[in-house]
Amino acid sequence: MSDMEEMIKKEIGQIGDLSERVVFKDIVEQVFLSLYETNQEMYSALEHCIMDDLSFDINRYRICTGIVEKEYLDRTHHLLSPMIENDLAENSYDAFMMDKQLQEKGCVYVKTLFLECDFMQIQKLLQKEKFGGSIRTSKDSYPAEFILKRNESYLKEIAHLYEVFTSNGIAWQTVNAPYLYKFVDVYMTSDLCKFSQGEEITAIEPELEEYGEWAHENYIPLWNIRKLKLNSVGFPVPCEDHKSFEHVISIREYGNEHVYLIDDSAHILNVRQSENRLLVMGDMPEARKWQVYMIRSGQNRKFERFTYPVMTNQRKDEFVERFFQRQGVKVRTASELRRFLEGFGLAEYVEFSGHELTDQRRAVPETYSMNSFIIDELRDNAYRKCLLLKFKGKGKNRFLLRDLISFLVSEVQMLYPEYLCEGELL
Repeated sequence: MSDMEEMIKKEIGQIGDLSERVVFKDIVEQVFLSLYETNQEMYSALEHCIMDDLSFDINRYRICTGIVEKEYLDRTHHLLSPMIENDLAENSYDAFMMDKQLQEKGCVYVKTLFLECDFMQIQKLLQKEKFGGSIRTSKDSYPAEFILKRNESYLKEIAHLYEVFTSNGIAWQTVNAPYLYKFVDVYMTSDLCKFSQGEEITAIEPELEEYGEWAHENYIPLWNIRKLKLNSVGFPVPCEDHKSFEHVISIREYGNEHVYLIDDSAHILNVRQSENRLLVMGDMPEARKWQVYMIRSGQNRKFERFTYPVMTNQRKDEFVERFFQRQGVKVRTASELRRFLEGFGLAEYVEFSGHELTDQRRAVPETYSMNSFIIDELRDNAYRKCLLLKFKGKGKNRFLLRDLISFLVSEVQMLYPEYLCEGELL
């Protein structure tokens, strides 16, 4: 009940005469309350009009990321799909091919592991030179040596996504992908010449010492992007400049509630989405097949549960947020910086505690850049001060804290290119 309705109810209760109370109630309901409700509806319509005018397009291109065990992957999921389709292939070991690669390169890829560890712990693990382990075959078990390397395949997908955004003229926002930095590739360095004829490898198990309990196999990174191959509809139409052509691509089959970006090395001048069509303007005179990134919209359904939470780079959709975006207001004060960081909705994981300007960077950084593929060619790091952002961790999934802080710091780095931004977990 609104404050106005509560006040009217209170006034009616103070009228002692029953007949006067009935008359007053009828007048209020038929005239005053009706006028008040009409006024509220008009105010709400005005608010929606202003909100629509202050368009907040950045959430239209929001990216969601997560991970799931391969055996529980839902191929029909309405939002998330594997970042790399080859992850769905079953692991198999060909002793002959593995031995050939060992002779040529000195090591051979074995498997990828997901480490449920803090960023600093993974850094220490990657600094170790070799690990022991075993190779089990259909006949026996043999000792083996292994090395670990950071998995780069998923990070390359994010780097390529940045190129797609840039070529389509879309402003880049850091992808909140904490899980991608916790995948490591296992390589074997032991030769296989000790195997007998017809002996087949059944399992390869590295021993990661105290990290073994946190290492998980068969985890697949997910995101809300689906890669499509779509044909042009009809013939390209020449544009007024007599140099460019407009291609039409139908997206009726997939829905116009999603966002579509063209992933193509050709020279693209403009991409527009109009109802069930994509209109691509470029210098290609012939119809062709297009590589398309479909950024799917939607929310996780209530009955869906993942082992680890799905992360997003979406910002809170509020009037103040839209106004700041529309006006291009710069973040200049500590309170504005706090508002900016809280706008990502990560309060259940980390809380911003303050900042500090220093002349030197930390000897052992606690955070990393999630935009390392964006090279700053105009600034000299030797003359840049360090902006240290401090956070307090809370809640569950504490092994993700430094990665989530790294996401926030990466976003702040884009705000303040004149500083070298780092994070600290208190």
